Amino acid sequence: MVIDLDLAEPPDEPAALERFPARILRQGTPIHRIHHHELGPFWFGSAEPDSDSGGRFDLATPKGSSYWALQTEAAFLERLARRPITMLPFELLDRFQLSTVELPAELVVANSPVKRARAFGLTAEFHTTGHYPVTRRWAAALARAGHRGLLSIPRHDVTAKLRSLTLFGRGGEHRPKGWKAQTTPLPSALLDSMSEWGIRCLPIPFEVQTIDP
Repeated sequence: MVIDLDLAEPPDEPAALERFPARILRQGTPIHRIHHHELGPFWFGSAEPDSDSGGRFDLATPKGSSYWALQTEAAFLERLARRPITMLPFELLDRFQLSTVELPAELVVANSPVKRARAFGLTAEFHTTGHYPVTRRWAAALARAGHRGLLSIPRHDVTAKLRSLTLFGRGGEHRPKGWKAQTTPLPSALLDSMSEWGIRCLPIPFEVQTIDP
């Protein structure tokens, strides 16, 4: 099947992406990840470019990608609201936790949601397409060019104001040097804030009132 995308392939030469737009995340910047309570936050997933499974910016084995966000709302949307749902039960949400890391040192990452990125061949489909082979090739090319990570727009953010952060590293579960995560149940303030996105977080009712016909 031929996929017609308004998105260029990445350049073959790493040097062509060395001047790709970048952003400095300052020391102390908080980043967030929502994950199942039985799993830790420091997972770097791997996938071959043409694999049917895996994430948008996964690198091929032995490397991997770890998905975080600059805002807790972005972490929530990407992990728990991938479909156009309007309600999530507490019984489901109780299975997940929020981990937050304050960066121990500044982190320079490729910055894709900026005007200059278009000159390198990117369009908004970079953030929204469900055809992952091309986005994985972009991630691999940026990593080869020396970028330690990538800022992008969460696919499920209709405002395009939030930011996802993909970290590049070796595949598997490992904690980056100096990183410490504070892990908590999903905060009630975060769950309440999702009502602004049209998502209500509610308990499953045990009794439902019925009316005789």
